[in-house]
Amino acid sequence: MQTNRLGLASCLTLAVAVCLGCAQTQAAQQAHTDAQTKGKYKVRLTTDAESVVGSCKFVAMIEPQQDPLGMVQESQYPDYFRTEAVYKGADTVLVRGNGKIGEAYICGPSPLNPDGTPRNQYDQPPQAPPPQP
Repeated sequence: MQTNRLGLASCLTLAVAVCLGCAQTQAAQQAHTDAQTKGKYKVRLTTDAESVVGSCKFVAMIEPQQDPLGMVQESQYPDYFRTEAVYKGADTVLVRGNGKIGEAYICGPSPLNPDGTPRNQYDQPPQAPPPQP
């Protein structure tokens, strides 16, 4: 009787964990779909480093050649840069290396959601206050 209860509890715990994992996977997939279909149109591509470096916040490097699936063709690089940038919250991509490397930056007032809308300040994790001089 005791082992039946223990087995039932284990099965329920496993089922809950699987459901939570599926929900997170579906949310991530939906965010990536939103970035591909809506958000990428809010991202600006530029090759002018002076307009970005120093005045915008760096987010991430984007290298299509390092894509886990490895199926990004060179003609698709601009869309790939935009999609990955908005997925990471950036609104600007500085394209370097003959168009093969992108640097994602936030130049606007706030990061973007994957669908291209501005993130609410309450969506961000708390930031440490700047050091006092």
